[in-house]
Amino acid sequence: MAEDPLKPPPVRAFLAIPLHDIFPQEIEKVLRLLSREIPGVRWLGPRQVHLTLHFFGSIAAQEIDLIDASSKKVASLFSPLTFTLGPAGGFPSLEKPDIIWLGAGEPTGRLLSLQKAIHGEARTLGFRAEARPFLPHATIGRVKRKSVDLRPLFVTRLHEFRSPEKIADHFVLYRSHCLPKGARYEILKTYPLSKKA
Repeated sequence: MAEDPLKPPPVRAFLAIPLHDIFPQEIEKVLRLLSREIPGVRWLGPRQVHLTLHFFGSIAAQEIDLIDASSKKVASLFSPLTFTLGPAGGFPSLEKPDIIWLGAGEPTGRLLSLQKAIHGEARTLGFRAEARPFLPHATIGRVKRKSVDLRPLFVTRLHEFRSPEKIADHFVLYRSHCLPKGARYEILKTYPLSKKA
């Protein structure tokens, strides 16, 4: 059966904290350093770097309204978060990485609480639960040449990388566009963390 040409195409969507607005110098400095030192990596543009809170995958366009309503509700329950960026690492390991990332440190547990609230709302709406435990991080590069051991470089150059504490006062709904040069992320909606302290 042919697809309905009038039906909007599916949307790849996720909720995340955009990090370049909060840590512009730190992100640009790390990307500048690593892109000079490590060949064979597809690096994200600095403005595309984000901390994913929930990945929905490919969804029907009309489900955006449901996600929007539940995200507004969650955002109203949280005040702005204070956290740091760093250290840097690789998945599954720095010896043979597929992904290069920057971690996020938030010692009070409020970032985890925000992610759990978003996750719970997504499950209530019928979206699949994420099986892996939440590890706050931002992907900054995807390794194309798998033979590079990055541990020596990270130990010498990024060993103690950690940003000062900064404030995140919103999260966003992103749409992911899959392009030949890599994904591009478009902000569809913004959710201020509006609970009064």
